Amino acid sequence: MQSCIGRGTILIVEDEQLMLRLVEKVLLQHGYQVLVASDGEAAIEVYRRHKLEIDVVLLDVGLPKLTGWDVLLKMKEENSDVRVVIATGFLEPKMKTEMSRAAVKHFVDKPYMLDEVVETLQSLIDAPVASSGSNTPVT
Repeated sequence: MQSCIGRGTILIVEDEQLMLRLVEKVLLQHGYQVLVASDGEAAIEVYRRHKLEIDVVLLDVGLPKLTGWDVLLKMKEENSDVRVVIATGFLEPKMKTEMSRAAVKHFVDKPYMLDEVVETLQSLIDAPVASSGSNTPVT
């Protein structure tokens, strides 16, 4: 795995503890600040407390307590410009379309290719922030 210096704060939402700890460890090694949640309700709580610090959310779809879709919608209520990368082993085409309409642009497949996850997260952090669902970058 190549070494790079990550910038930013990432919220990882993953219910599989081994996967959560692995991704957390890799992101910390790359220099990111990392917050974690292992179910949908915890994800919303962590996001509400830290939304001004969080640059990107890595969000699993199959979560206990609240589904990834419900978490995504609640995060969008808190911040319409939240940047989310959806992580899933399989996603129905209809659900992927719905998530794309909700401004999700990035999906990563499980099992993770950790370099790909890091690259995807950093590309979102580096991208200009669109305002209020607009595709126009804020300068």
